[in-house]
This record gives sequence, structure tokens and C-alpha cells, in this order.
Amino acid sequence: MRPFAFRMALTEPTAIDPYKAQETEGILVCKALFTGLLRSGAGGRPAAATAHSWGCDPTGRTWTFRLRDDTCFGDGEPVTAHSFVRGWERALDPAANTETAYHLAGVEGFGDVRAGRTGRLAGAVAEDDLTLVVRLSQPDVQFDLKTLQPVFSPVPASAGPAVDPVFNDQPLGNGPFAMDGPWEHGKQIRLVRNPRWWGGPVALDAVHIDILDPVTGLDDEYAGFLAGRYDYARIPPGRLPEAGRHLGGAGFLEEDGAGLHYLIPFCHRPPMDSADARRAVSHAIDRQGIADRLFHGHRTPAHSLLSPWFGGAHAPAGDDDPTAFDPGAARAHALRAGLPPGSVVEFAVNTGSGHEGWTSAVAEGLREVLGWDVRLLHTDARGLVGHRTSEAATGLCRAAWACDYPTPDNMLFPLLHSSCTAPDAEGTAHGDNEGRYVNADLDAALTRARARTDPAGRDREWRLADAIATRDLALIPLWYRTDQRVYDAERLTGVAIDFDGNPTLTTVRPA
Repeated sequence: MRPFAFRMALTEPTAIDPYKAQETEGILVCKALFTGLLRSGAGGRPAAATAHSWGCDPTGRTWTFRLRDDTCFGDGEPVTAHSFVRGWERALDPAANTETAYHLAGVEGFGDVRAGRTGRLAGAVAEDDLTLVVRLSQPDVQFDLKTLQPVFSPVPASAGPAVDPVFNDQPLGNGPFAMDGPWEHGKQIRLVRNPRWWGGPVALDAVHIDILDPVTGLDDEYAGFLAGRYDYARIPPGRLPEAGRHLGGAGFLEEDGAGLHYLIPFCHRPPMDSADARRAVSHAIDRQGIADRLFHGHRTPAHSLLSPWFGGAHAPAGDDDPTAFDPGAARAHALRAGLPPGSVVEFAVNTGSGHEGWTSAVAEGLREVLGWDVRLLHTDARGLVGHRTSEAATGLCRAAWACDYPTPDNMLFPLLHSSCTAPDAEGTAHGDNEGRYVNADLDAALTRARARTDPAGRDREWRLADAIATRDLALIPLWYRTDQRVYDAERLTGVAIDFDGNPTLTTVRPA
């Protein structure tokens, strides 16, 4: 009988090993290979996975996770509390210097491990094989949600250090799928169903992932779907009307997510080191016009950082909306910032992911409204990361954020908290606050939110933090995240978009 395989494509991930998996592509593969303490259930809410129960003490500083006794890695090694401690300490190895380490920053001893003073993470304790106790340095009543990020995954004893090319390219996990041979960089990743998976029946025998050229990847992926090579694909913005019209209903998926498309203004140096400069940019952008013209109504303009997905934490800007399209106000703010017509502003963008049209439209709008000499710097996805983390970065940079776990803390803290700038001796940023924004009032609101046990109180603190950042335009919001996908409805059923924006591989069934 022919294996039932799911065929798809993506661009080259940064990593598929849990110590470093970070963007949508890498997280797709990593979560197919590894299962953490919890999983993302309906509406992004946490559900039991390797842990069957969990909770924190009244202080919000000590969490206890009780594990199932019937889970194992692909080689048969049992998954225990020690497996989780091993994985967390491995991820914090300073030799690895992973960008995802900050997710563990609240655990006691984090700083000592990151600095290389010890390899032991003091706050992660395996009381016995099935009891994991986590002590935090500060209260965090939503720490359990953080464990949805792959950096919290368990690893087997055979994993070795984080920087191990053999394990990095062929990780051995405890998830629903296993590697079918090592990752062939620039070519493919092949997965097969894990027969030791404990989480219920999986219909797919295999997942075939082709790796595409990052410059043409989005167009090539959709063309491959139309040609019958792929069962699932993203859609280039210009093809959205066609996809919705011809593949409506079961074959077309659209999901609003907990994320944001935005511009990073580099706040640490001119020309974006003043609120007036950033307001000039924001007021010169016709978000609704671009959404209608280039995204055909499939994007919602953002007037805050937190999207409506976050419910009570979402609050659009009020009367003095710094995201309103207002050319007159834009020119006035530009002059107050000392940026008259002719001023040079760099705008870094990456190619190959469908951003070329709207980034060109934004640049042209700045030229027309403000008369600036806007210089587009084109690079690939990895080059863009290198640019925006550099001390030399100036002006603006295209960016997007897809939350790793369903709390506003995951957006506001890493992107804007002062502790997340983390430049090294050369000035290169190693945190996600790449615009180097610092505001003590925002920091304080986020600290208070982590300690609030009442949801309404947490929402108030998050709304305050969002209002501070939006007023300062610490990031310049453009559109809230909306994912559109197509899939072969004649061949497959049970396909959905998960919290990370990826296909729900464990639910796919033959049509």
C-alpha cells in the first residue's frame, strides 16, 4: 500500500533542534519531532502533553509539573523530568549563544548558566522521574504558557552539547514524527511517523518537505501547489483573490493570529532616535490603502501592537492615534525631528516572502508625503537578521512577530523590555529588542502584569504597556497577522492552521 504522505515546501529553517528553533519553518519541524510539557489546544489555550497536571504556588514563583509515565524518545529511552532539565541546560550553553535563550530567563540560575559560571540551572529540579519543579526569580503566573516554545523541550541522553552537527541535523525526539535521514540543507527534510508516539493515532505515514530558494520561495511554493507537487501552500499576496475564488470553502484557509507586521525604527541612533521622526513615518503610511490595493482586503491595519486575538488586552489607539494616515501631521513631525525633504533614510527589507510589493509601497509613500530619499536595502531573510542586530543599523527595517505562546507578554516583553536589547561588546544585539528601545514605565507595567493573578488586572497592565509603546512608536505597527493557506481538499481532510501558523499534521486524514 502506498504511504500516505503530506507534501509541502518551506525556505531553509534557522534550526530544527529545540535549543535554537525559532521561526515558523523551524518550529514546524521541531514540534513535529518534540513534545514539551504542554501543547497548544483550541484557541491557543494550553493543554496536557508530557505533563498531565501542573500548577504554581500562591507566590507565582514555584511551578510543579507532574509527568506521564508512558512517554519515550524514538530510541525507547523514557522521557523523565531529568530529560527536561537536560534540554534546558543544554539550550543555555554559552557556547551555543542561542537567540531563544531568553524564554528561560525567568528561571533561577539563568544568568549563571548563560555566563558560563555553571552548567547547572538551579531553578530546574527533577524531584523524581515524574516530578519537575521550576523555581522562578520573579513571579510569573503564566510561566506554563512559555513552555510551549521548543526551547523547553526534553532531549535524550544521546543529544550531547547544543552545538553538535549530527544531532542538530537529525534530532531524536519524543514527538509524533521522526527524522527519516538527516536534514539535507537547501534541498529537503523528510519525516516519518514515530511508532513510539503516545499521543493518539496519526494518519500520516510521512511528511515530505522541500526547501526552496528564499528569493523565489513564496511564488515557487504556490506554483508547486497548482502543479500538484504540494498538498499545502502559502499564497503570494497578489494571488489571494484567485485562491479565494477558485479554492473557496474546504480548500482555502484563513486564520487571524496572535502576531503583527511592523517596522523596526532603530531608536539608538539618528534618524529614528526621536518620537517625532517615528511619528512622521507612521503618519505617512496609508495602511488601509495598501491593505486594500495589495492584500485585497485580507489584512487588518494595526493601530496598536496587540491584536484583537488577545481579547481584553487589545485596545486600539484613541483620538491622538499615531498610526492614522495624516500627511500634514507627518510633515510637521518630520520638520520637528530635523528631517526635511531630501533627508536620507534607509529601509531594510528581505526578498522572497511576498514583502516586495508592500515594502515598495511604504517606501514610495514616505517619498511622496515627506520628500525623503528612502533607500531600500534588499537582502535575504538571514541577511536581514544580521542587519537589524548590527550596531550600524539605521532608519527602518521590515519585521514580523508570530507569538511563541498565547500571552501578550510574549510580544511586549521580548520586543520592548529594556533587558532584551542585550548588545555585546561590538554592539550586536542578542535580544529581540533590536530597535534598542528603553522605557522604565513600560518595563514596570510588564513586571506588574507577570505578578497579577487576576486576568482583568493583567489585561490592564498589558493595555498600559501597549499604549506606552504605541505612543512612542517603539515599533511602527502596520497590519495584524492573518494567515492564508490552500490545501488539496480532494485528497486531504482535517487540515487546519495551528497557533504557530503551520499545518496541524497530527489531524490530517485522507479525504
